[in-house]
Amino acid sequence: MDISQLYQLLGMYSGVGNSYGLYGNYGNYNNYGNYNNYGQNTFSQVLKNTAVSTAGGISTPMDDIFEEASRETGVDIRLLKAVGKAESNFRASATSRCGAMGVMQLMPGTAKSLGVTDAYDARQNIMAGSKYLAKLLDKYDGDTKLALAAYNAGSGNVAKYGGIPPFKETQNYVKRVLEYAGEDFNTNQTVQISAPESTQEQAGTAGLAYNSEYGDVYKMMVQMMQLQMQQKLQSILDFGENDSGNESSFL
Repeated sequence: MDISQLYQLLGMYSGVGNSYGLYGNYGNYNNYGNYNNYGQNTFSQVLKNTAVSTAGGISTPMDDIFEEASRETGVDIRLLKAVGKAESNFRASATSRCGAMGVMQLMPGTAKSLGVTDAYDARQNIMAGSKYLAKLLDKYDGDTKLALAAYNAGSGNVAKYGGIPPFKETQNYVKRVLEYAGEDFNTNQTVQISAPESTQEQAGTAGLAYNSEYGDVYKMMVQMMQLQMQQKLQSILDFGENDSGNESSFL
């Protein structure tokens, strides 16, 4: 018996209880403990908890992540989005030839130093990339061009050349990001991100509690089914006795 069948037998869906034997009326089961509403509300919550605990991720608009990153780092959201667009065109699964990963194209070493455990997780990547950019802006006293140049080519090259390195790629990168930053646009993307540990723990706790409650309801259902079967059996026996008595009288 699967869970949907159990809910039907319990009458947890509106109107179903009355169509299964005598459960709808027996002991006023649909109103007993308000199982009808209890079943629907609990089932909906369990589906949400299960989605988090089994899939291990939740759907989030990428624009919300950039807004969060901007609030935490103090970096203009337009600049953060501009870097994300220039680096990967907002592709969380992007990998460059040199091994840079995710939306903000973090190098493995940089990602590790920023505490990133999954560089392809959009939230981790964007938050880390934003923090890294914030550090560079602080390093270069708010000089956006130097910060972007260092983000693309490394602080070593900025120091070596005393400014934006004479690399065509880096020079074009800085120009492109600044152009994007002058625009006001949305990513219009929804991504899967890892659920916070606290959320996963809450989901697990809710699941354990539900299993306990579900077990009690299941036991009650079995007891009621046994009782109903006994009543039906007794009714059949009573009917047989009455039928035999009538037949003897007739004969």
